[in-house]
Amino acid sequence: MVATLDTPVGTPLPEIRGVARNVHARTDRTDEANIHDDATAQKLGFQRGFVAGGQSIAWMSRALVHFFGATYFRTGRFEATYVSPVFDGDAITVKGLVRERQPEGTGVRLVCDIWLEREDGTRAVVGTASAVVPG
Repeated sequence: MVATLDTPVGTPLPEIRGVARNVHARTDRTDEANIHDDATAQKLGFQRGFVAGGQSIAWMSRALVHFFGATYFRTGRFEATYVSPVFDGDAITVKGLVRERQPEGTGVRLVCDIWLEREDGTRAVVGTASAVVPG
C-alpha cells in the first residue's frame, strides 16, 4: 500500500520484516560498559547485546519511505520512544496504521502510529509519524 490523497484512517503501513543486527555498534571499547557487546551486556544483567537505537529507527524509516515515497523527505515528521530492548539477532517487524487525516495546503497530512516489535509481539519502539500527501 502506498499513501494517496484518499488513503482512509485505519489503513495499515507496509510491514517490514527483518533480523536486527548490531553491525555498526562499537564493541572495541574496553574501558567502559557497552551494552552493544554480549559479554558486557550480560555482566549488566541483560540477555545479550542491544542493537543500537539508530538501527531500529532505520527499519521504521524504511517503512515510512515505502508508504509515503519522496514526500516523506520533504514533509515528514517522526518521533519515537524506546520501550523495550532490541537484541542482536531478534526477528523484528515494523507495523503501523493511519490514525488521522489533517488537511494541509492542497493535500492531506496522514498521521500514523508506527511501532517495531520483536517476534514475540513485544513492542520495542513506538512512535508517531506523518507526511503530507500532495493534492
